Amino acid sequence: MLVRIRRRHSATSPPKREPYVRISEGIHSQAEIPEGCSVLVVGAGMSGLGTALELSERGARDIVVVDPGPFTGFEHRSRTPNTVPLPDTPPWWRSASPHYAELPGVTGPLGGRSRCWHGVLLPVSRRVLERHWPNDTADRLLAEGPGSYRAVTEELLDWQRTCGDARPDRAPDDPREELRALWPDLSLEPVPQAGWSVDGPDGRLVWAYSPLMAWAHRGLARHVGLELPRVVSGPRAISVLVEAGSVRGVRLATPDGGIREVRADVVVLAAGTLENTRLYAQALAEAGDAVTRWPGLNDHVTHGYAVPLPSALAERWTRSDHRFLWSDHEEELNANLFMEVHAAGLAEPVLDLWWMAQQEEPFRDEVRFDPPDRTASGEDTAWAGQVTASFSPADEEEIRRRDEITGKLLEALDVGIAEERGLVDFDPAAKAALATGTAHHYVSRLGTADHEAGTVPLGRRLDFGGRSPSVGNLFVTGPATFPTAGAANPSLTILALAAHTAEAITGG
Repeated sequence: MLVRIRRRHSATSPPKREPYVRISEGIHSQAEIPEGCSVLVVGAGMSGLGTALELSERGARDIVVVDPGPFTGFEHRSRTPNTVPLPDTPPWWRSASPHYAELPGVTGPLGGRSRCWHGVLLPVSRRVLERHWPNDTADRLLAEGPGSYRAVTEELLDWQRTCGDARPDRAPDDPREELRALWPDLSLEPVPQAGWSVDGPDGRLVWAYSPLMAWAHRGLARHVGLELPRVVSGPRAISVLVEAGSVRGVRLATPDGGIREVRADVVVLAAGTLENTRLYAQALAEAGDAVTRWPGLNDHVTHGYAVPLPSALAERWTRSDHRFLWSDHEEELNANLFMEVHAAGLAEPVLDLWWMAQQEEPFRDEVRFDPPDRTASGEDTAWAGQVTASFSPADEEEIRRRDEITGKLLEALDVGIAEERGLVDFDPAAKAALATGTAHHYVSRLGTADHEAGTVPLGRRLDFGGRSPSVGNLFVTGPATFPTAGAANPSLTILALAAHTAEAITGG
């Protein structure tokens, strides 16, 4: 079904807007919240900005993107240290366990996690797509046209080649021969990336693609000369306005404590998995279908070892152009094994040898909401949400199984292993490894990989392109829509699905 996107005002009767206070070209402050627009995108991260650009390229106009995060620059956050205070975590979210304690994706700077990823371009495996995803979505991702993994990967790698000034100088050294000699069965390849990382004097610096770069004229080639959507920084979405079963806009809270309503023909939720779930649940309730329990939440299980390296191997690896490697184990373990050397901020280089795996099914984690009493609280109240998450016995068994595999490489490196200490992240494990000369195990909490997904899945909660079957002209995009995430980093899939959503909206 084609969604009709119309302009709300004629050329002779322009929309009434507050005076512009331009932050940067196309990026504005909260003083410029419009009264209405054709398409309102909630969230200015990878999925929101990616979808807005795809819509503009397909001829949609009067597109507005809103995000609570402040503008702190266009480049990766490691290269543009944050000097602007970030918004506080909204009071309506809490976690019922140590997992998701930082409530990922709920707050951050403009650009969201597109400004802190490492550019990893890995697709969800064919096996996972064909088993769990809708056929039309899986077929398109695996094809060769727009919105396919192949097309998005080629475009991002082309962007990488054109940004040669950002690439650090490296010697053409390759540590894989030493590793293959130690572990002949291990298949290692450089991680495909839309960016680079390098250890600088002030720490680790990363350069990776963000859709936000289009507004700095450093985006993809096809976005050059494009009429860019307007991005408004500051307001946070409270709820979706629904009338007669269709969206009519979004209710926003401004940092100064005010409430604004923006009317829109189409609303796209792209605010991260947790906020997308809340906003979608509230929209369904407005349409008469109150759903307070949202199962299916899942994040990547990340665990591994911080390993002190033999000096000769450490020296070669730190000057190599192949310092970030991976080994594909999706078919047998639904996991990927990564290796990367870290030197910044440490006395000696440390190898991060880690697994990224999908949580084992069935997913037990969930988001629950406690709808307020509308008669007492009014319409300006967000639903209170609670995240419940834990490793299942199956997750813990798979962690042990994968650790046995990496133990073989540690044995070949002749590195001792310290006693395991439960949930801990890489940084403290790395410092402990250098202090003791032994490998230190770590298991990251769920919600710290920033890959949370699965609460509003395509094919079950949504139709093709992320369209809601329950609320007219409402769409959801981003990892919340993944039926399962597999073992792959989500960004490649996010950018591919942005094209699917844009075509569903414009009727392509």
